[in-house]
Amino acid sequence: MIAVLGAGAMGIALATHLARTGHPVVVLATEYDSAVVRAWREHRPHPAVGVHIHPDITVYAPDEWPAALARADIVIVAVSSPGLHGVILAAAPYASPDAVWVLATKGWQPETLLTPSEVAAKVLGDAARVVALAGPGIAAEIVVGSPTALVCASRDQEARRLVARTLSSPSMLTLTTSDVAGAETASAFKNVVAIAVGIGQGLSERFIESAFVRAFANVRAAMFAQGMVDMVVLAEASGGRAGTVVGLAGSGDLYVTCVGGRNGRFGQLLGSGVSPEQALRTIGSTVEGVVNTAVALDLAARYSIDLPTARAVNLALHEELTDEHAADQLRHLFEATLRARAAATGKRQ
Repeated sequence: MIAVLGAGAMGIALATHLARTGHPVVVLATEYDSAVVRAWREHRPHPAVGVHIHPDITVYAPDEWPAALARADIVIVAVSSPGLHGVILAAAPYASPDAVWVLATKGWQPETLLTPSEVAAKVLGDAARVVALAGPGIAAEIVVGSPTALVCASRDQEARRLVARTLSSPSMLTLTTSDVAGAETASAFKNVVAIAVGIGQGLSERFIESAFVRAFANVRAAMFAQGMVDMVVLAEASGGRAGTVVGLAGSGDLYVTCVGGRNGRFGQLLGSGVSPEQALRTIGSTVEGVVNTAVALDLAARYSIDLPTARAVNLALHEELTDEHAADQLRHLFEATLRARAAATGKRQ
């Protein structure tokens, strides 16, 4: 049996996919999921994804966790990064010691700068079988069965292959990698880059007057490119591989976050002149890139590296994005992109 910890959009999406493909699955709601429990009991749609919960899924309240966890061969954790430690800590005493833990959480823990797999190891021990999910996976698309590709990252070859087989279906392609550091770094930092790309989109609403130029595509492309450079630099400093970053876990997830994610939309609001506080209220849910930006800068200091994308986003988060500041951001990003290109060219000669 598979137990999914967290009844939010991603938890329900993964549970729905598994139930649809014939796997026995239960959803364990956290203390923040009371509205979902009520919706399930009253046969109403899930409040976040707007569809009825699959009839083969049972939703358990927090006090009903122990019996379900004891029967689970795979435990999928789908909660926000700030709540990850507490949820694993609460569930661990009841789970089988042989269970495989799958982390659908993306982003560093703000206080400790730990990745999700590092948080899990801290609670479960280094011998625990842990797999991190990465790649472009919008919950609403997974729920309805749209084609999706995900990466299962773990140093435990048997565990990552098991999870890949379990999730694999005609609508879901699953790849595997041993590069946990690269996958988790890309999963977190893509939120920062998506905000930067979104800022470029928002700036177009303020600065473009020509009827023939509407999207500031050059600016967004430069931000995307520099964001990828920064992602590689940070992943390698963290022990990851560049190849992981340019694949599904990095560029794939970044693309979908830019075009259809909360972080890209948040950046667009900032670029259009909305304050961070107003933008957060408009989004109405967690924007992971806000916290991830601060963590990325802390990690940059730890590793003595430069992350121009994170610096630019940090400026927008902490100072009013006047025309002057916006121009500074664009200049920093363009100059950094040119420096990176020049350095890469020099190495090849």
